[in-house]
Amino acid sequence: MLVLINLETAAARRAAMARQLDKLGLAFERVGVDLRHADADGVQREIAACAPGFQFRTQALSNAEIGCWLSHLRAWDRLRRSGHPACAVIEDDLRLAPQFGHALHVLSAQDRFDLVYLGTSSRNVSQRRFAQCSGLRIHEPVGVILNTWGYVVTRAYVERFFAEGPDSGKDGGKSLRRIRLPIDHFLGGRGGPLRPRIGVLRPAVVEEDPVLGAVSQIGPYTRRLDRLHLLQRMRRRVLTSSVGELYYSTVYRYL
Repeated sequence: MLVLINLETAAARRAAMARQLDKLGLAFERVGVDLRHADADGVQREIAACAPGFQFRTQALSNAEIGCWLSHLRAWDRLRRSGHPACAVIEDDLRLAPQFGHALHVLSAQDRFDLVYLGTSSRNVSQRRFAQCSGLRIHEPVGVILNTWGYVVTRAYVERFFAEGPDSGKDGGKSLRRIRLPIDHFLGGRGGPLRPRIGVLRPAVVEEDPVLGAVSQIGPYTRRLDRLHLLQRMRRRVLTSSVGELYYSTVYRYL
């Protein structure tokens, strides 16, 4: 099962991803919740429709980030109802490796990790600690992984997430599941007791398209400093610089 996160207005991204997936012979479903221009009432209506029982902390999360969460939760709900053991969820600004389809097939059958990243800009990944899975290497992260380009998530984790919720509480006698973090932070290691057991596929089978990925669909609509385009560019430059290469290739060899 494969789900593409793609907003209705992002036709160029959708076409680019469809061409790649068609070439690989992979069918996909599309979901996309766009709250960038919604008012407060519209946001609450969409939350009630997509994620009843969940409450999003609007003081910390922008409309765009809530829409991102709801897009992923819709994909997870489809997985929960499908009967499939796992689902691949990918964003719409990626380049897919020829081995992408094979990786999805293998990772959909594993149960050691709740969620396996298909690729990431984060480089804080152990070179020493990894699991072999039908010829693929799934490495353990060292710290937080900070993007959701693409991943394979198990139905077992999704069912647990919907059953328990990230932060249970009560409001007027009704049980609520509160969400306070962007989804990439939550999944990447900051989700508390309900954070998934994550692994990172190496070598990666997805990477960000330098053209499509150059324009963020969330950054301009959020208040978070770490979403600023300038800071994102600086982070990427450090990670891909000769100094970054030396640091991650030596230190993380032993972690």
